[in-house]
Amino acid sequence: MAKATQTLGNVYSGLDPRIKIGVQVIGLALTGYLIWKLIRKTNQSTADKPNVSENQQTANELQMLNQNPATKQKISNSQAISMANSIYQAMAGLGTDEDAIISQFYYLRNDADYLALQKAFGTRTVPSGSIVFVEDFRGTLAPALRNELSVSDCNKINNILKAKKIKYRV
Repeated sequence: MAKATQTLGNVYSGLDPRIKIGVQVIGLALTGYLIWKLIRKTNQSTADKPNVSENQQTANELQMLNQNPATKQKISNSQAISMANSIYQAMAGLGTDEDAIISQFYYLRNDADYLALQKAFGTRTVPSGSIVFVEDFRGTLAPALRNELSVSDCNKINNILKAKKIKYRV
């Protein structure tokens, strides 16, 4: 083990000084990035508390609508989960597939369907896909959509919801 350490030390000491500086800069940048991620993760855990009550409020409202046959949700819970996952996949990473997101809202028929989708989406972290200091977004459905989509795309979704007489908006 000591011989391996000596060999690595000998390799590093024999490097060009510019390469040594480059390795040190990369090491500092990586350390800074890891510290930034740790601080951000700590801040996110405290920011999740309002979302818990929002998710509970959605579940309660959905339960009330489902008690009345006239306002009961038309899509199944598994359909809502599939739609939520499709929306998430369209947002995750570099670039956003706006058409894939917007198309999911055509399947909704009433307020309960929207709430079922919102409940299925829950609170998620949408990765930015960027390796530079672009923060991932964490939130519920409507804030995540507003973060990912342009105003005109949000208006398209809102027009779909309005045409279906769904009171919720993005």
